[in-house]
Amino acid sequence: MVTSMTTSRLQAAKEVPTPFILIKENVLRQNIFQINSYAKKHGYFVRPHIKTHKSSTIASMQMEDDVVIGFAASKVGEVEALSETVMGDILMAYPTLGVQRLEYLVRLSYKSNIIVAIDTEYALKMLARVAKSYDAIIGVLVIFDAGLHRCGISDPKRILELVRFAANHPNLRFDGIQMYLGHLYGNDALSHESFTQINNIWEPVYDILIKNELRPTIVSSGSTPSLYNTHLISHVTEIRVGTAYLNDYFVLKFNHCKLESCAAMVVSRVISDIVDGQVIIDAGSKALSAKQLLRNENLEMGYVLEYPEARIFRLHEEHGWVDVSRCPKAPSIGECISIVPVNVALCMNLFDTFYLYTEEGNLQKEKIEARGCVN
Repeated sequence: MVTSMTTSRLQAAKEVPTPFILIKENVLRQNIFQINSYAKKHGYFVRPHIKTHKSSTIASMQMEDDVVIGFAASKVGEVEALSETVMGDILMAYPTLGVQRLEYLVRLSYKSNIIVAIDTEYALKMLARVAKSYDAIIGVLVIFDAGLHRCGISDPKRILELVRFAANHPNLRFDGIQMYLGHLYGNDALSHESFTQINNIWEPVYDILIKNELRPTIVSSGSTPSLYNTHLISHVTEIRVGTAYLNDYFVLKFNHCKLESCAAMVVSRVISDIVDGQVIIDAGSKALSAKQLLRNENLEMGYVLEYPEARIFRLHEEHGWVDVSRCPKAPSIGECISIVPVNVALCMNLFDTFYLYTEEGNLQKEKIEARGCVN
């Protein structure tokens, strides 16, 4: 069923060439408020992760509250592209290797506080070497593996070795620990048992650091599905937040947000209705990405707001196949539809611009400055 808000939004967008990303300002601001309120309640700082939106406009909105201590980034290119906006306390939350990347961060440390997350001696020594050559001091967060087994260490003694190296090197500063709870989603992100299991391996790490007088100033935790249960993890001081500002179909499907909290969508147009029970839209993998999500035993590539019974089941580069056989009324040719993407961060990286649907009901074209910054 098409709501009046959806109708007015698409009416305002009818002259914009499709496909394009539309972000609802009122929903984005409400999400920002909710995240900041949770942080204040539990005594956390907030560190927005720019890898999700890659936009100075959104970063500026996130900075408006004092609870925001700085920003997180995955790639140096993101920081470079948003250098006019993203200043102050910057955490490279992704293992950063390569002299050229590190030299940029070290030079940037002359005007911003730079912290780098690391989980190997190799990366730590490379950072120390570059920092020394520039007579700079760089902060270090050692990555703790909370259970995803992607990056990080869970063994207390191995973590202690890296922490000691950072704490004792004249050009490094041990700031604390970073963790990512990406293995928790669905029921696991809601279960107290999940957090008990993490604390069982995290507490020995924290204890050995305290015993050796290496108390972490920062304990940074991230992951959208379990965001509002972060307080079940001991000793956390800040939350890194990415997808939760915009939300997407993955977050929605696993009941970690409500539909009205999805701020971003890809607006697409029906370009063909030749096949019965099917329409073709102009948003393919170059607009929605090829990310898939299993729903009711079927793969889907986005959620159509105006036609919840529709299923986007196949994407080519410029075409999207939509099964509309279960819709009481199928979308007509030329009609625009709004799609909540499976992964909003992938979509933001596919467009040069997005349209902000302002609180006044206007469309405002904004740049995605860090789009394509993968280095």
